[in-house]
Amino acid sequence: MKKVLNEQRLRELAGILLTEGSDGDTVSLYKTQRADKKRPRHAAEKDFFGSEVDPLVTTDVPRTEKPDPNATQPLTPAQLDRIEKDIPDESRRPVSLNLYRSMIEPKYSEDDIEVIAHNDDDVRDSLAQLIGWFHPAFQDSRGRPTYDNPSRLGVQVAQEFEKEGLDIIDDAKEFSKRIEKHMYDEAIVEFALAKAHRAKQPRHPDFDRPPSAMQTPGTPEHDWLRKMRQQMDAPDGVDPTQKLVKK
Repeated sequence: MKKVLNEQRLRELAGILLTEGSDGDTVSLYKTQRADKKRPRHAAEKDFFGSEVDPLVTTDVPRTEKPDPNATQPLTPAQLDRIEKDIPDESRRPVSLNLYRSMIEPKYSEDDIEVIAHNDDDVRDSLAQLIGWFHPAFQDSRGRPTYDNPSRLGVQVAQEFEKEGLDIIDDAKEFSKRIEKHMYDEAIVEFALAKAHRAKQPRHPDFDRPPSAMQTPGTPEHDWLRKMRQQMDAPDGVDPTQKLVKK
């Protein structure tokens, strides 16, 4: 029986087997094989020239579906805690609003707050920590809130005031002092962690090296270096240590 030399027969002779359901596109298969050969050359040329946009680097290389090592990785619990401290969370808004409705709104109207905050810096700073994100007294000239979210420490101190029965406006100075204290305590903890981390790092070889003779005052080498620096700083090479004698 004479076999017809068609595309299927050519694939059989070349040893190319297609799975069931494949469209048998020889052109696509050829492009895939060509891309597989291009990728190693592209990677080597990119490494040699230092950039994949160099005109001598092979182009038109389809990307593989390998995971990107530089892609964003899931955050650890410690990193999430750090973000919680650094970036205000909108979830504090309902807590702040409830504190405002229970501690401030029953006693002071919006006009009262605006007048008091305008005349008292302590009150303004205290209230801004808690309600500056929505209250009209803290809007800018365009009518927009000057704060995106309530302060984390502002909400914390307001909750302390609620438990102790203190008034945020009457005790505004105490409110500011507590916020400063919390900030100071957190800074001390961060400093201790940074100091402990630094203590674990290996010391530089020059750290414990004694000063040289040129760095030690009173030595001839130090005096010579000082004199050389004075001569370099003097105009036209005049030594300022030498007194000019008028004749």
